[in-house]
Amino acid sequence: MRMARRVTPGVAGLLVGGLLGLLTLGPALRPGYLLSYDMVFVPDQPLTAMTLGTDGSVPRAVPNDLVVVLASHLLPGDVVQKILLLAVFVLGGWGVGRLLDRPLPATVAASVYLWNAYVLERLVIGHWAFLLGYAALPWVLGFARDVRDARPGALPRLALTLAVTGLTGSTGLVIAGALAMVVLAWPPGVRRRGRALAVTALVVLGAASPWLIPALTRPGGLPTDPAGAAAFASRADTPLGVVGSVATLGGIWNSAVWPAERANVVVATVTLVLVVVCLGTGFPSLRRAWGSTATAVLAAAAAAFLLSIAASMPLLDVAMRHLITDVPGGGLLRDGQKLVAPAGLLVALCAGLAAERAARHAREGAWLLAFAPLVLLPSLAWGVHDRLTPADYPPEWQAMRDVVSARLVPGESVAVLPFTLYRRFSWNDDGVVLDPMPRWLDAPVIVNDDLPLSSGTVRGEDGSAARIRAVLRDGGPLRPALAAEHVAYVVDERDQPDPDGDRGALTALPIVWQRGSLALYAVPGAKPDTEGDPPAVGVAIGLLTLLAASGAVALSGRGGAASMRRLQRHPETKEGGHGGRA
Repeated sequence: MRMARRVTPGVAGLLVGGLLGLLTLGPALRPGYLLSYDMVFVPDQPLTAMTLGTDGSVPRAVPNDLVVVLASHLLPGDVVQKILLLAVFVLGGWGVGRLLDRPLPATVAASVYLWNAYVLERLVIGHWAFLLGYAALPWVLGFARDVRDARPGALPRLALTLAVTGLTGSTGLVIAGALAMVVLAWPPGVRRRGRALAVTALVVLGAASPWLIPALTRPGGLPTDPAGAAAFASRADTPLGVVGSVATLGGIWNSAVWPAERANVVVATVTLVLVVVCLGTGFPSLRRAWGSTATAVLAAAAAAFLLSIAASMPLLDVAMRHLITDVPGGGLLRDGQKLVAPAGLLVALCAGLAAERAARHAREGAWLLAFAPLVLLPSLAWGVHDRLTPADYPPEWQAMRDVVSARLVPGESVAVLPFTLYRRFSWNDDGVVLDPMPRWLDAPVIVNDDLPLSSGTVRGEDGSAARIRAVLRDGGPLRPALAAEHVAYVVDERDQPDPDGDRGALTALPIVWQRGSLALYAVPGAKPDTEGDPPAVGVAIGLLTLLAASGAVALSGRGGAASMRRLQRHPETKEGGHGGRA
């Protein structure tokens, strides 16, 4: 273990994260695109109004899709995807490791933080942006703790970290911002941190502007189907019920992505026991080292856990339904299990410190605790047991993109049939994936955004899609309905099943191009939408926030950085405890 002693905690976490990232992805790192549920990457993704959140749709992929578009101008799209996925593990492990003082707890904490059901389920369902926000949480916590300790340059670094986290989208920013605010505000009544709280709140609002402004100014608002609260509530993916499942960082609503081993009562029970033991053993050490900062992290983790299970609990589910449906912005809480991320960070930190306590009795055995997550959740390895396999788009997709780009004029849209949201392509091993066409075409694309689930269908928010769906359902004439929505062309993905018989309506439209599995139909009489897209005000404010935060870091100067390094070598806290690290 002499070599381990010469490795700094941050480097130990970084190395563990890199190794776990390679072990997790494995064959998925081969050339090609990983297409799984909501994870859709395409070659040369175009910059569209949807990317900027100005097309009138709900800005769910803003601004993270813009990051992908810009990065794809420098590297192939599949390479960008692999870099972002590996960054989840490298940045997450590095961030957790630097919060601790020694290689052993840093190694165990990084392993626990990155190898768990939360990461597996979110990875398979395609929430890569969520996971990047998850990887940013340790960095946000570290800089928020430094602000509490009045370390030079800490507030600009926190501001920059939150601004960059905003690039991962709404979920990552909301969770990270909430964690930072709780850490800075706890305990209540500490006036000297009022400035830091105000700056943090302003940075979070600025970083949220790319999706917040389009959401608030969207025509018709953001209608939310009340059925969504129950449909997306946390569920039991173990025999331990919802509480036990979420406590072990699982419990996502979609049973199709649950790892099989969590259904084993022994595996589930051992996992829960380890979580409880780590919290009980490690938190006192964290409290001694971090003082009231540790209590603030505990408060944030407890609130996150309660919100994660609330929609699944009697009485609380009624309150959550009203919050999600009736309160502006409440829809951000709809997928409750995603909010448990801060609890995952607390468990990881406590696991690292518990391993350090165990090392006093069995030094070599304590290192084996780093492998416990791998033993309890082996299906995360090797492309999630080959659930993530690279695929290449057929050549007709590129040919169709060229045809549409040559024919379409500004203000015209494209619709896609069959009118369903998800696809199963044979060239993607029949895996479920969101239709790539909206990201593939350099044009507004209308798809049916109703979400069919085993418990029923959650209605979408796109009015154009709802009106087209109604015509297809009632058997009315399709051409005038499409023309009224400024749809000039219809793409038929012929290799997809057509359970509702949508293709029958295409007989009234002239076909203008076909190749392989794709066909393109024209819509006579369609006229462009002359109103145009609103200006990308939200994106502009978000970029200004990032620039301002970057400038603040630069202005902190080398002196502040030098002071930070001295403090890290000789940590001292102003709120009690034994130092800034654990």
